Amino acid sequence: MSAFFIAFISTLFAEMGDKTQLVTLTLSTRYPPLRVLTGSLSALAAITGIAVLLGDYLANLLPETTTLLASGIFFLIIGVCLFLQKVDDEESVETPHSRVTLQTFIMVFLAELGDKTQLTAIALSAAYGQPLAVFFGAMAGQTINHSLAAFLGSRLLSRLPDKLIKTGSALLFIIFGLLFIISVLR
Repeated sequence: MSAFFIAFISTLFAEMGDKTQLVTLTLSTRYPPLRVLTGSLSALAAITGIAVLLGDYLANLLPETTTLLASGIFFLIIGVCLFLQKVDDEESVETPHSRVTLQTFIMVFLAELGDKTQLTAIALSAAYGQPLAVFFGAMAGQTINHSLAAFLGSRLLSRLPDKLIKTGSALLFIIFGLLFIISVLR
């Protein structure tokens, strides 16, 4: 499987119901969705860029089998943690009153620091040594996810059960983790 595809799929589903998606969703109910989406995607591009640079550095520093094994273990841990994570019924976000794009950028950037999707981008870049493919795959997943939140969120995403989203994300992380570990053991 390509680094782009794995980054795309894992990011797309991992971001469903994530706090950054909830920021985009919540702010889009009160402010112009395009301005909110611009702030969200700008922040996600910045934080994903940092993540893939760090992952690329690790890929050049560590042997490939080590990075694949570490990535596989990371994906398994994230998958298990997602299964065990309690689903909150409601999560509120403080709403800014001016400069929507800038405030959305700041909120999403800070919320994404150390988040599972940022750590996923680091792990995938380290495992595959293809930071551009991981960056574009992750950004494609985040673009779809946050566009849905910004433009259809109050009608579409709010109707999907949080437990279903969480379980699907957990299964994907576990499957990718097992694939990484199996590729090392061959």
